[in-house]
Amino acid sequence: MSNKKIKKLMALCAVLAVSISCTNCKDDNPPENDINVQTQESIESASDLTICSFNIQFLGHYKKKDNKSLANLLMNYDLVVVQELVAPPKSGQYPNGDSYSADDEAKAFFDEMESQGFSYQLSEEDTGTNDEIHSITSSTEWWVVFFKSEKVELANDLPSGFLDDDRSNNDDFERVPYAFAYRTVDSSTDFVLISVHLQPGSSSNDKARRKHEIETISNWIDFHDDVEKDFIIVGDMNIENSQELADVTPVGYLSLNDECVFTNTLLRNDGTGGKPYDHVMFNLTHTTEIDRSFDFEVVDLVEEMESHWSSTDPYPGNPYNHNLFRQYYSDHHPVVFKINVPQSDDD
Repeated sequence: MSNKKIKKLMALCAVLAVSISCTNCKDDNPPENDINVQTQESIESASDLTICSFNIQFLGHYKKKDNKSLANLLMNYDLVVVQELVAPPKSGQYPNGDSYSADDEAKAFFDEMESQGFSYQLSEEDTGTNDEIHSITSSTEWWVVFFKSEKVELANDLPSGFLDDDRSNNDDFERVPYAFAYRTVDSSTDFVLISVHLQPGSSSNDKARRKHEIETISNWIDFHDDVEKDFIIVGDMNIENSQELADVTPVGYLSLNDECVFTNTLLRNDGTGGKPYDHVMFNLTHTTEIDRSFDFEVVDLVEEMESHWSSTDPYPGNPYNHNLFRQYYSDHHPVVFKINVPQSDDD
């Protein structure tokens, strides 16, 4: 694959104060053209885990979704944390006993990921901002992590599950985050990934809501860190710029996207439209396993998918057609980081 990198970001973000049930086990605007987007590389090592966070817009809704190409893109990662899964891939029951049916579009993606060697861990129900959930529509989302079982296993003895019992119209969250706990198969390292999709929007109320969501997550971590110290908050935080990042990052935490690299695919011809939506936040003191020598990687989805395009129709990424591209792929780039696997870890 191409290793071409687009230019490095020219402005640094403000320096911040110092500082995851199993199935199938299945300056308001950053400078123009500052996208530090890298193409995917094969980055496997016996001494590390590569983790990808990827908002795949309305996964389980769009019939055009190129699931095979997306799974091929993700095949070399050890864990893939997905946001915006809007329908379940299999039939089952909600916690209240009501039944739900498998969604064909969601199942197609899960089948492709399984063909690449992934198992998956799926939340027990969906969550959303309205009073009604269990909708199987784009108004709610399910949480899922795909993982390579030869590298990690579930750690259900660690804090995990929804961060709150009320999964609809929650006072503290637009979508109640989900904690996924894992341990390396040699038991040397364990950690909790908290997948999030925060309030979107650029208004002061939207920003205040996001800040409250992150504060609530931080408080949840504080309440549970007597059992586990390594909590990593990952996903679509909808953060608009460096100023907001500095404002919402909890004391003692750092975002790996501290340079506020654009992570959305929409970039207009004049260079505007890019936003640093996706982040990986962690406590600098407790979560030392994160490999900070590995640059926070934003995989250029538009560039990567062009080599997979096989239709006789024009590729929607060249020229870029946002409405079509997001239906086939997404409106976010995947982001990647590494965890070092040490000889020992906290309990």
